[in-house]
Amino acid sequence: MLLDDSEITLQVLEPHLTAVGFEVHALSSLRQFVNEVMDWKPHLIVTDLYMPGMSGAELCSWLRAQIQTAKTPIIICSSAAPKELERIVREVGADGFVSKDEGPEALAQRLHDLCEEIVW
Repeated sequence: MLLDDSEITLQVLEPHLTAVGFEVHALSSLRQFVNEVMDWKPHLIVTDLYMPGMSGAELCSWLRAQIQTAKTPIIICSSAAPKELERIVREVGADGFVSKDEGPEALAQRLHDLCEEIVW
């Protein structure tokens, strides 16, 4: 499940991730995400950090507090500075981060790496 308030980002990431083998459910609305995350039960969640209404960090904390998503791997994908992302990931219990500046290939690679960690 991919959440980003930027439609442009979703238009770039969704087809790329789909092309490399992921089934992607992309959403730009936090409300829609909250309504659908419990029904769709994603294997992975990728969220932007800076969004209106609730930040990706707050969302991660909320997801960790829900029984259904407490153990779902979460990656924060943002253009924030890497040191800030490292700190936030540690604070909220996310499983990692990817800088948007690295491009969709870096996100796909991080997700593949995470899937291998989960399987092994």
